[in-house]
Order: sequence, then structure tokens, then C-alpha cells
Amino acid sequence: MRVVGCFLEYKDRFVLLRRHSHKPDGNTWGLPAGKVERDESDVDAIIRELFEETGYQANVTELSLLGVYDFATPQGTTNNFVTYKLQLKTPHSIILEDSAHSEYKWTTAEEGYAMPDLIFGLHDLFKMTGYIKD
Repeated sequence: MRVVGCFLEYKDRFVLLRRHSHKPDGNTWGLPAGKVERDESDVDAIIRELFEETGYQANVTELSLLGVYDFATPQGTTNNFVTYKLQLKTPHSIILEDSAHSEYKWTTAEEGYAMPDLIFGLHDLFKMTGYIKD
């Protein structure tokens, strides 16, 4: 499965979204992210996901590709996680996708990394992308 995600940042903080309890990986925090749909490019998918999950209408020129990371899930499948960064120039009020998320928070990398209830693989992603140094 191919998944896209984005560190949506403003002034050294980025947004984390809490998944509803009834959703897969419920009650965990993660980046704005989602599956790449059939016949959709990675860039088109992250632009769509950012808008659906945060209300932010991104432009392709704002996105920086951080990398593609492979994760073996607890269910035994492998996901390709295409990771982007988008540095906002002005604040953005998050508009949650009510069907998927219950709340959001702006956090530093250190604060986010210290959270015990992150979605599977996000602790590792912080390190792989350089947000957290060993």
C-alpha cells in the first residue's frame, strides 16, 4: 500500500491529528496522511489529503519531498510512506475532517516524539526524517 503524509509546519511546530476511536488505529495521533488512490500521483494525493483533513489548500510548489519510507505494519503488510514537508508562511486554522479525526494539536518534534499514543511508525519517522536526532 502506498500512503502519503505531510509535516504541515508553522514556526517550528507541526500539526498532529487524533483519529476517532472507532477508526483503524483509533485514539492515536498522526500526521495529515492517507492512501494514494488509483490513478492518483503522490503529490495529488497529499494535496487532497491536506485539504480533506486540515482544510489547507496546498500548492505543489509549497511541498518538499522528505523521502519514501517502508514500514512493516503489525498486521504483516508493508506500506510505502511518502513523506512531505510544507512550511506555512502564515498561520492556518485547522478545519478537521469530522469523520476521521476528533482533535488536533500543534507540536514541536520533541513534544510529538514524547507522546506515547502516536500512530504506528511515527516515532521511527521522526528519526528517519531528521526531526529527532539520536
